[in-house]
Amino acid sequence: MVTDPVLMSIRPPYAEAILAGAKCFELRRRRPSFSSGTQVVIYSSSPLRRLLGTFEVGEVLEGTPEVLWGAVESKAGVDMGTFQKYFAGCSFGYAIEVRNPRRLSPARLRFRPPQSYLFLRDGLRPHRPVLRWAAAG
Repeated sequence: MVTDPVLMSIRPPYAEAILAGAKCFELRRRRPSFSSGTQVVIYSSSPLRRLLGTFEVGEVLEGTPEVLWGAVESKAGVDMGTFQKYFAGCSFGYAIEVRNPRRLSPARLRFRPPQSYLFLRDGLRPHRPVLRWAAAG
């Protein structure tokens, strides 16, 4: 089941690594509520604060941090120390597989970005320019 596109806030070094093909899994502490095939619009958070591109969600892996690290260690774009610090205190973690990353001309977001992610709905006026930008690229 493919859901509406998602706008996801990602720190600049990780957004760049995704678009360069060096980061094949985006790590999250909370279970994403979207499925394989969903289009993700990448918002590079502060200090850049720009829309940079898109990717398609592949598998969404879940597991204890130890199990998750074993599955994604060479593809997560982070070292073990960074991974452990990010998942400290978590019983479970999630890794969103990045498929078909696509860099687009950077664009400004004209509404407050989500802390993690939000669903983009064509019926909401502020979301329409982002959806058009992602489709046109």
